[in-house]
Amino acid sequence: MSVEEVIQDPSMRPAGIQPGGPAASVDEQAMDFGVIQPGGPAASVDEQTVEFGAIKGKESARSRRTRARPIRVDGPERLATAVAGDEFPPPTIAALCDEFADICESAVDALEIASALEFAGISDRTARLRYGPGVDVFVLAQEMYFRVPRRPSEPEPPPDPWRQVSKFQPALRGLLYALPAVCFPAAGVLLTGPGALTVLVVALLAGWGLSQGLAAIGYLRLSATDTGQARRVLRVGLAVGLALVAAAMATTAVVVHARIPVLVFGASEGAYMLAACVLLVLGAERWLLAALAPAVLASATFLLLHKPAGLEHVAWAGLAATVTAALVLAIAFTRRISPPAGRLLVGAELRAALPAVGFGLVAAGLLIFPVLAGPEGHGGVNVGALLVAVPLALSMGTAEWSMLRYRRRTQRLLRATLEPRKFARRARLALLGALLEYVAGAVALTAAAVGVAAVTGLVHPRSALMPEIGTYLALGAAMFLALLLQAVRARGLPLAAAATALAVEVTFRAHGLPVQVAAATGLLVVIGGYAAVVLGRAVRNAY
Repeated sequence: MSVEEVIQDPSMRPAGIQPGGPAASVDEQAMDFGVIQPGGPAASVDEQTVEFGAIKGKESARSRRTRARPIRVDGPERLATAVAGDEFPPPTIAALCDEFADICESAVDALEIASALEFAGISDRTARLRYGPGVDVFVLAQEMYFRVPRRPSEPEPPPDPWRQVSKFQPALRGLLYALPAVCFPAAGVLLTGPGALTVLVVALLAGWGLSQGLAAIGYLRLSATDTGQARRVLRVGLAVGLALVAAAMATTAVVVHARIPVLVFGASEGAYMLAACVLLVLGAERWLLAALAPAVLASATFLLLHKPAGLEHVAWAGLAATVTAALVLAIAFTRRISPPAGRLLVGAELRAALPAVGFGLVAAGLLIFPVLAGPEGHGGVNVGALLVAVPLALSMGTAEWSMLRYRRRTQRLLRATLEPRKFARRARLALLGALLEYVAGAVALTAAAVGVAAVTGLVHPRSALMPEIGTYLALGAAMFLALLLQAVRARGLPLAAAATALAVEVTFRAHGLPVQVAAATGLLVVIGGYAAVVLGRAVRNAY
C-alpha cells in the first residue's frame, strides 16, 4: 500500500488521531510531537507553544517557507480536528511538500530532505501518527523527493576577486608605464660615446626580464600567503635583481668599453624598473608616481626650454632623485612586519618565474629591435616606431582595464552557463570584445600622439609611416593576448611564438620593414588562434 493510500484510508489511522473518535491523552500527543506541557492538561496555550526543542511565546514570528511553525495544543481533540496548514506537521504530504518546498527543490537526494525533517522535529513516531502505519521519516522524505521537481535556487554570487582594483588604477598604471619615456631625450647628452646604445639595450632587456619574473613570484606569493611573506620574497628578489643588473653592466663595460656615465645610466634604468615592479605588485602606484615626478618634471622642463646647457645638471639630478626615491620606497614597502614562515622560494614559484623572465626578454627585444634596425634593416631612425612607442606604453593601462572586464565577464559566464559549447562560444566573443577594446584604445592614443607631433613640428605625418605604426599596433595586440594567456597560466606557446618572431626579424633583418610587418602579423595570428582555443575552455577561466 502506498503512502498516499495509507493517509487516505481512515481505517489505517492510529486510534489516537481518528477524526471523531476517542483521542489519545494530551500528554501522549504532546510527547509524540515534542510538546512540553509544564502545567499538565490545564496548562495555558502559551506554555504549550514550542518550537521543537525551544519554548517560545505565542508572538514569535516565523517564516512559513524557511522555518517550521510551532504546534499549539488546546485540548485532546486538537490534532484530530485541526484545519490543514494551522499546525505542524501538516495533515497531508502535499501540504508538507509546500512547507519544505525550498529544501525539496534544491535537495540532491531524499536523505537531505530526511535530515531537514528530523531537524524540524519530525521523528518516525510523529510520521506514523500523522501519516499512517509503516510511514517513517525516510519513507516520507522519499515521497517528497519524487513529488517536488528539482528547481535549485541560484547560489549567492562569489565576491569579486578584483573588487579592490579601483576604476582609475589601470589608467594610473598606463601613465606610469609611459612617463619614463620623457626622460630618455633629456638624458641624450649622457648617452653618447662608444657602446652607449648597447648599454641602453642591455639595461632594458635585463630590467624588463628580471622585473617580469619578480612580478610573477610576487603575485603568486600574494595569492598563496599573506602580504608579509610576499614582501619578504620581493625584498630578496629586489636585492638579487640589482646584483644581476650590476653584473650585466659590468660585463657590457668590458665588451664595448662604454663610458662611466653611460654605465651608471644603464644601471639606474634597471634599478628603477625593479623598484617600480615591487611597488606595483604591492599596490603603491601613487607612491611610485610621486617618486617619478622629479625626473619627469626636470626632463620636461629641460626639453621645453630646448635643452639649455645650464640646466643639464638639473635634469640629471631629477633622474637620480627618481631612482633613489623609487629604491627607498621599495625597501620601505618590503620591510618585514611578520616573522618568516616556510621556505623563501618554492619550486612552483621558480617554475612560474622562469617563463615570465623569458617572455620579458623576448617582448623587450620585439619592441626594441624595429627601433634599432630601422625601416631598411640597416639602422637609422624608425620614425613610426618612435611615434607609437609612447602610445603603446600608455595603452598598457587600456590593456589592464580590458583584461579586468574580460575576466569578470568569464566569471559570470562560468556561473550562468551549463553547456561547455555555449560557454566556449560566449567566452570567445568576450575575448574578441576585449581585444577590440584594447586595439581601439591603442589606436586612439596613437592618433593623439601623431597629432601632437604634427602640431609641434616634430614630425610630418605621411602615408609611408602607416606600415611602421601598424606593425607596432599588431605587436601590441599580440602582447595583450600573451599577457591574458599568462594570467590563466598558459605560458609555453606565447613564449615560443614570440621568440620565433624575434628570431625571424633578426635573421632576415636585411629585408627591413616587410619582415617586421610579417613577423608581428604572424605572431598576432598564432597567439590569437591559441587564445581562442585555450580561453574557450571553462577550466582555464577558473584560475
